[in-house]
Amino acid sequence: MPYLLSKNSTTNLLIDKTGESIYYRMYPVKYNQRAVVIAKSLNHDYAAILDDTSHLHLIYKSSTNSLVHLFEKNNKFESMTLLEDHNNTYQITNLKYLYHQKNYLFYCAYNPFEKTSDLILHTFLDHEQTEPQSLFSIPSLSTHYECLIVDNTLYLLCQTLSQEGEYEINLYPYNVNTSTWDDYETIAKSINPFMDYAMCIQDHIVHITYVERDKGKNIIYYTQKSSDVRKPIAITDSNSILSPIIFIYNHIIWVNWKENNQLMHSLSSNNGETFNQSRPCSAQSPEATYYYFYGYTNQNLMGHKFYGYINGHPILAVLSQVDTDNILLNNYHNLEMKSLINNFSSKDNGKLKILEQEIETHKEVQQNISNQYDNLAKMAKELQTQAKMWKNKYAVSEKEIKKLKKKLRRKSIEHQERITRVTRHETPVVKEKTLSQPLSASQDFIHSPQEDVAIVAPELPGTSLKESLKSPVSSKLSEPQELKPTVSPTSSVSQDSLNATLPTSSTPQQPLKSSLSAPLASQESIKSHLPTSSASQEPLTSKEPRKSSDIHKSFKLPKSSEKPIVEFEDLFE
Repeated sequence: MPYLLSKNSTTNLLIDKTGESIYYRMYPVKYNQRAVVIAKSLNHDYAAILDDTSHLHLIYKSSTNSLVHLFEKNNKFESMTLLEDHNNTYQITNLKYLYHQKNYLFYCAYNPFEKTSDLILHTFLDHEQTEPQSLFSIPSLSTHYECLIVDNTLYLLCQTLSQEGEYEINLYPYNVNTSTWDDYETIAKSINPFMDYAMCIQDHIVHITYVERDKGKNIIYYTQKSSDVRKPIAITDSNSILSPIIFIYNHIIWVNWKENNQLMHSLSSNNGETFNQSRPCSAQSPEATYYYFYGYTNQNLMGHKFYGYINGHPILAVLSQVDTDNILLNNYHNLEMKSLINNFSSKDNGKLKILEQEIETHKEVQQNISNQYDNLAKMAKELQTQAKMWKNKYAVSEKEIKKLKKKLRRKSIEHQERITRVTRHETPVVKEKTLSQPLSASQDFIHSPQEDVAIVAPELPGTSLKESLKSPVSSKLSEPQELKPTVSPTSSVSQDSLNATLPTSSTPQQPLKSSLSAPLASQESIKSHLPTSSASQEPLTSKEPRKSSDIHKSFKLPKSSEKPIVEFEDLFE
């Protein structure tokens, strides 16, 4: 694979191999210059590059399967062995060589320990011994890959086999300053291996073309990678083997390939949105092969791989025909053609400037939106944290509230039970049957929450009050009842009632014995002395307050009496 190196603005250096000899030759040829042999090897693998001072560097695989570094110094060539492999254990092949502040050597090798084919990177300075580094496994030792350094970034385009069994074309960026690999981007996937692929870079946009086999045909696709990978565009298809290359010249994207031993091309003038129909190239030769072109400084050309051949001087397909800057040093400057191209392009300069300004404005808006989105995402994360914290606090509080409710409910039940026990123990209850008897309207009384009812049982003739109550009739009153009416100072028996029921002072009271032995009054006589309810026949247990107008009689002891009012509870003692 020949290398064309632009040593300066007047000289291009061609590195090629014939037989076992690797030689260089300068173009344009002056004074019958001959080719100079700089190395010999039976192996066909070699790679050449110019360093930052335009000195030639050559790395080749020797006849003893060793990797030898040959470099120009003080108008002489010095050599250094990088790796010895006399038994060809590693089966090194497929060399690629770049230089930027130091040497970057890529090659494919067999890994005898893991029994895999690996892609190897070896970085080193002159006369420096370093160890090569295995990057990743590849489908085979013949796997194609491309590498290029632009703006302190090394781009590696390579095919790998995923764990799912799919073939992937991945783009790996490598930061030269920090010597670190960034996250790779998958360009394309296929169940079949990709036939070939190539790339070029302009304004941090990676333009890629690749060949994918589908339904028995080989299809050339174009795509580009900037912030995202653009949807691929099919350029052409064929039943024959296709190996495309891509380059950009004067803002036109050119795709060039060899089909049925004929050079073909297609171009895009709208940044890869569309491509025209494929056509044969003006330059044709059955000996056309890949040429790697490095070292030029012209900013109108972006690309490093071309189809070319030698016809008195190197001819690169398409580029030799559109070279208005004499980059290949094959002819004089085609000023007329350049003026024509510039005239066509100048018509769109105003539109391009407007579009560029719009793009910058959109970029600023996009950046602002991204910043706002980042702020919102940060705020949402904080809110989620706060919500989680408050949720936990709520759960703890809810548990505590449930515990307190259970505790209060338990205490309330205990309190009610305690009150019930005390009430049942201290309060006598009158039978509901006895108290449900209707009371006479003349003996009705008030029973309201604001005033207590005072009841004084009248004494039977010839007996005292307590003796009467201790009679067998009173035993019936001692049975349980619903209410516990008590005598209140505010509610007393009237004087007329007392005169009607109590014995006069002239009547002598019978002794206690005689009163106990006296015949007991009937239950009806006792009830006649008790106050009765009104015509409504409400039971004694009614809690509705009665009006003062409904009171016909009140029970009150005489003012002259010094006896305390006997409460109803004391009557049952």
